Amino acid sequence: MKNLCRAGLSLAVAAAMMLGGTSAGMGQVKAASVSGMPEIADLPDDFIRGVDISAVTALEKSGISYKYLDGTGGDIFDILSGAGVNYVRIRIWNNPYDSEPPYKSYGGGNCDLYNAKILGKRATDAGMKVFIDFQYSDFWADPAKQFAPKAWADYSLDYKKDAVYNFTYDSLRELLDYGVDVRMVQIGNETNGSMCGMGGLVDDVWDLSTGVGALMQQGCYAVDDINSAYGKNLLKVLHFTTLVANGEWYAEQVNKMGVNYDVFAASFYPMWDGATTDMKTVLTNIAKTYNKKVMVAETGYPYTFDNADGSSNNISGYDTMKYSNYEVSVSGQAQALYDVFNGIAGVNDSLPGYGLGAFYWEPEWIGVDMATCGEYGTGWASSASGNYEKLFTSTVKEYSTTDQGSSWDNMTLFDKDGKATQALYVFNDIRGVNSVTSAGGTAGAE
Repeated sequence: MKNLCRAGLSLAVAAAMMLGGTSAGMGQVKAASVSGMPEIADLPDDFIRGVDISAVTALEKSGISYKYLDGTGGDIFDILSGAGVNYVRIRIWNNPYDSEPPYKSYGGGNCDLYNAKILGKRATDAGMKVFIDFQYSDFWADPAKQFAPKAWADYSLDYKKDAVYNFTYDSLRELLDYGVDVRMVQIGNETNGSMCGMGGLVDDVWDLSTGVGALMQQGCYAVDDINSAYGKNLLKVLHFTTLVANGEWYAEQVNKMGVNYDVFAASFYPMWDGATTDMKTVLTNIAKTYNKKVMVAETGYPYTFDNADGSSNNISGYDTMKYSNYEVSVSGQAQALYDVFNGIAGVNDSLPGYGLGAFYWEPEWIGVDMATCGEYGTGWASSASGNYEKLFTSTVKEYSTTDQGSSWDNMTLFDKDGKATQALYVFNDIRGVNSVTSAGGTAGAE
């Protein structure tokens, strides 16, 4: 192996040669699987093998660096691309900073439009497509919280409709003009009956009829107008969670509201949502019933229960998991990710072209020095985030009054030192392509 690894051959290519194969210049061979996962047959060339890397700028500013599987350093976008990632998802919050001096960030990676432009351009330059996630909030938006941006706090529905349209259109214009290869646009994040201070969390009406559907449509109108202005075909994506229990119901409500979108996207985390066979069934039903493309916008699975930074993790033991269908290990994580990809690919068995792919959520969000989290915004929330929540509630429940660290450091595809784990290479292994596993490595031939 020592001699085979000379002259920049990747470990994956070297392994293939040891097994009797050849490298890129010596003919076509079956690639060696780094993750241990097999190839998925008949996978479309444009199948989405994506990651959400929204926090990476803040992490790099705090001193984090990333490494290939063999420990050699590299730019994270090169590492991801070499592992088979072809798409990135980037969230956008309107103004994730405190309204009073010193205007401290709320944390979570400081994910404003500027951050999206920087990351989107880096991804584009690395040959990846970009999926923009508009949350229409100043901080995390999910089924438990959907606060309007500070600037929109007192807006009526009509004003919010204008605000959603204008923010979506103007942001996309800036991104495209900056050279970001945007291909998909998400209108709201995990909008299970609420969005931007409207709907069920406010009035206990969950069917999208009290403003949520109207706001979604305004976001879709903005994308339509961007497509006309730029000659693009950006896909309009809606995003829900609790897929197995409620996904078909939400698809029905969207249809009743007449929202003109292209892709039904779901969060699907195997430790919370269950079996990927159920995921495939529900998404296939939605695609068939409503003629919508489908995908998983967020997935993830723990590789350890260890805590890298002392700040509580979302998953800290089996008691925080509803389902434990996989080992909590690197190999278990790889299997979970493979099964999600395989389930989405299975939609295409009966509906070719409808199962688009999946995104792994924040695979790079490793733990950092807790003392620096508030300064760089690298934790899931900073002490300033509670000030935002108190604009809408009397107590701080969903955010924080103290600086927090990563709640995801045991869910990443990089270890606590920033080195890629074998699970990262599922992205290439599912298509039977050799990976770049070293800074001097060479990818195998497709």
